[in-house]
Amino acid sequence: MKYTFRNKQCLRAVQSGTECVLGKPELKDFLCLRIDSREQAPLVFDSEYVKSERGCVPVFDYALEGDQNQFSLERKSLADFIQSVVLSKSWKRELEKIRKAQERLLPVVYICEFNFDEIRKYDYMQFHSGRVTPQFVYRRIAELIYNLNVHVVFADSREGAAYAICLILKRRSNELVKTSPREEGEK
Repeated sequence: MKYTFRNKQCLRAVQSGTECVLGKPELKDFLCLRIDSREQAPLVFDSEYVKSERGCVPVFDYALEGDQNQFSLERKSLADFIQSVVLSKSWKRELEKIRKAQERLLPVVYICEFNFDEIRKYDYMQFHSGRVTPQFVYRRIAELIYNLNVHVVFADSREGAAYAICLILKRRSNELVKTSPREEGEK
């Protein structure tokens, strides 16, 4: 493998049309995320690639820094997800958040830090009505996907959820770079 250096200040190497950073990265080389300040158990991201800070995200939990008013992702733990879809007040609150997010005309994405089968194994005895079952939760998931056009991603763990959030927000970042107006020097 042969690397050619463009200049000593930047230390960028080029190989077959791709660039990588050699040396100390700059802030623009990181994926900069904003985590909603109301998030009770925020995810931990790999600090070598991602910089995150707490702040206000109007709808949902995770967004790109500076893009939080346009696109954000919702992360749910198993207990939080079940509570959100089975209790009527919580369900109405979720529906309102989904409506606000859909006004942006971008995908609405729920990242679940559990797998689909864990819903069946959850202890539903805490709901005293006796009508809350795994089948009810599965039906709500079908409503989210089919009726409300919500993309539900089962990430299997907190680490998987962090990775899924980074992947989706990286796509959003790339899209913003493509559609941003060119700098004046690039005419």
